[in-house]
Parts: sequence; structure tokens; C-alpha cells
Amino acid sequence: MMKKVVAGIVAILITLVVVDFLFIQDLVAGIKEKEDQLTLENSGEYQEAVAMADDVGLQIGKMAPDFTLNTHNGNTITLSELKGKKVLLNFWASWCGPCEEEMPAMQKVYNELMGQDVEIVAVNMTIGKETIESATQFVKQYGLTFPVPLDTKGEVMKLYEIYGLPTSYFLDSEGIIRAKFFGPMDEKFMKEELNKLQ
Repeated sequence: MMKKVVAGIVAILITLVVVDFLFIQDLVAGIKEKEDQLTLENSGEYQEAVAMADDVGLQIGKMAPDFTLNTHNGNTITLSELKGKKVLLNFWASWCGPCEEEMPAMQKVYNELMGQDVEIVAVNMTIGKETIESATQFVKQYGLTFPVPLDTKGEVMKLYEIYGLPTSYFLDSEGIIRAKFFGPMDEKFMKEELNKLQ
């Protein structure tokens, strides 16, 4: 009987030692993981990424959200790759009367300011009743030579919270939003806004 009690006590002690060992292993692993996370959070790369994320937004003074889209002629355009240029970022559709009204003026501005570190990017809202064919036909009809990316999934429209067309953002050479405009713009207004940018 005494041997069974001793064996039971030994079994309990062994179980406690194993459980305690496993608990301590988990605790040590948790502490190590926390240390690694703190090291990452204190690293310059992490701090820079957090700062950049805080600086991105749609408000004046914020970095414009980045995107990559294919253009109507098969090229790819990434907004952040235009750093160093002033950018008129326009959102439009071929069925939009006010958009149709401003496009000839936009092309004139593009022709006049070409080679002066200015870029016009006219993102076509290629969703709903807008098609790639209608957008391409519009570009040909008006002889547009600036980049026309196609937002075929509506992702950039959501990213920029586009609720009405046309909508335009004026970005400085660092990609910072300096002005927003809702509705059609004329040539004079576009030039004035682009000339204000650094």
C-alpha cells in the first residue's frame, strides 16, 4: 500500500515538473516574442513605415494614397513613381457630361506644360456602365495624350472616396495633396492650381 502511495506521489511530482517546465517554456517564448516585437517597433524602418502610414490620406497636406493601374494603351502607371513632378490627378468617365467638357482644356494644359515636370493622370472609372471600349473610344475621339489609367475594379475609386465626377486632386512634387476640386475645371483654373504647386 505504501509503495502505491509513494508511486502516486512520485507520479504527481513528475507531472507537476513537466507541466511547470512546459509553462516556463511558453513563458520564455512569449517574452522572447515580445522582445522581438519591441525591437522591431523601435527600429527605424518600423518607425518610418508608421509615420508614412499616418501621413497618407485624402486631406490637404497628406500624402496621396498610392496605386498602380494599367492604362488604356497597356502601360502601367504607379502614382508614387511620379514623385518629382507636379500632378493633376483626375477621376472621370466617358458618360459624364462635365468630364467631357473639361477634357479638351486638360489636353491643352498638358500640351502647354509638357516637359515642365508636370503630369496629368486621368483615372477612368471603368466600372458599371463604363467599359474599356468606351473609355478608349473617348480617348481617341478627344486626342488625349496624357496617361489614362483604367480603374476596372473600382479599387482606386474607393481608395479616393470618389462620389461624384469629375473629381481632381493637385499633388505637389512630393506627392502631397495641395488642393481638391469637385466638378469640371477650365484651362485657366488648372494652370493656376498647377503653378501654385512646388
